[in-house]
Formats: sequence, structure tokens, C-alpha cells
Amino acid sequence: MRHLILHAQAYGPYRRQLLNHMRIDVTEIVRELSASLVKLGTDKRNHITVDIEGEDEEFVGNVLLQRYGGVSEFGALSTDSTFRGQLVDVGKVGYGLYCDIGIMGPPKMDVLVPLHNLRSQLSMPKSSLRTISSTLVLVDHLPVEVRITEIDSAHHKTTGELAESTLSRIKRWAGDDHQRLLVLGCTKNIIEDALTKSGHSQDIYQIEKLGHFEFSLRCKRSTRASGILAAIGPRLKGVPMHLFIPEEVGERYNAKA
Repeated sequence: MRHLILHAQAYGPYRRQLLNHMRIDVTEIVRELSASLVKLGTDKRNHITVDIEGEDEEFVGNVLLQRYGGVSEFGALSTDSTFRGQLVDVGKVGYGLYCDIGIMGPPKMDVLVPLHNLRSQLSMPKSSLRTISSTLVLVDHLPVEVRITEIDSAHHKTTGELAESTLSRIKRWAGDDHQRLLVLGCTKNIIEDALTKSGHSQDIYQIEKLGHFEFSLRCKRSTRASGILAAIGPRLKGVPMHLFIPEEVGERYNAKA
């Protein structure tokens, strides 16, 4: 039997639906193969776990790892390497942001992006972490990429900075004339169903995939993201949703930078 811990995470009120989505995907993969799904769930950090058994378990595991990513060991880290992850525990400390890039413990290990790095990269030299995160909508479960800058093997710690891809995304969103609604912990089908039932499908210009179950709803120019939130919020109770409104981001940035 092959046991996998995937990079993708299932969390929030739709955790069961996300796991069911995975179950359907795995079932489809093994349909014509000599392999079967034994168990599917999550670990303590919400990473999806899959147990596959059969002659083709190695092949199926490789397909899942390619599709959903896999966790790594601390020893696999190297400076200047870039990893995808999700922000965690935003606001719990004031000295930086932590990013879960799927490094297994014990102990658990998240990459710290120190406040001084954020200030330098985002040209906000005097801003607090709270101001930076609220201004640029840096929230829990937001997918980002980080570049490793320092590894402390003795203390099992690592620090980094936001990768260029993430900085470019922030800049692109801030300079866009489309408001966005971030929806985290859902499938695209669930979001589309909520939009259809609320009569707002035509108000969304594009549904952008940020992570495995994280999306950005790019509104049409004539549509306010707050209106979409008010419409689909009751249909997606408990799902983390955040407004990214370029005009407000620009005003806050200019006031606090």
C-alpha cells in the first residue's frame, strides 16, 4: 500500500465536499488500473492523505503527486529555491508572515517571511504587519510562492521572502480596474452553483484558480465585489471570502507606505 500526503488541503465548512471531489478524482484515475482507494482523509494540518493499494499503486501515486503536489522533508529545502504554499496564522504574530509549504515534521515547519523583508519588497518601510496584511489582503489560506533565503538546520527553522510571481500578482491586482472576491476552501463547481442560484453568473468576468481549492472571482467593471459577497455569502456560510478592491488598496497603500 502506498500512503501519500498531498500538498492540497481540505478545510473549512466544505471540507467534506472537497474530500468527495478528491474521491471522485482518484476513483476516475484508478478505474482502468489494478489499484484501489483504501482511505482518504486529512492530517492535522489539513493536507489531504490518500492510501492506494494494488499493482498500479506506484503509478496512481505519481499521478496524484503531479496533480496535487506532495509534501517534502526539511532536508529537501535549499536556499534560493521557490515553493508554493498557503499563508497561515496571519495576525497571530507581528514579526512576519508564516507560509505552510508542506514540510513535514516533527516539529511542524513553516517558512517565516520576516516583517523587514515584507517592508522592503512591498515598499512599505514603516508599516506594521497588520497594516501590510490588511492593505494587500494577505490572509489565511491565500496561496503564495516564497523563495527560501536562509535555512537554520540546527533549530529546524527557515526564512524567506515573497517570490516574484506573488509580488507580480499583487501589483497586477492592485493596478487592475476589476474588483475581486477571493473565495477559499471551495471547488469551482460549488462557486459556480452559488453564482447561478443567486443570479450573478453574468457579473463575473473570470474565475481565476489560485490554488487547488482557492479562487479569485474577477468581477466585471460594472460589478462591485461587495455585492457578489452579499449575494453568495449566505449560500456559502463559513467559507473564507475576502474583498480585493484596487481603489481601496491604492488609497491604503498611499496613506500607510
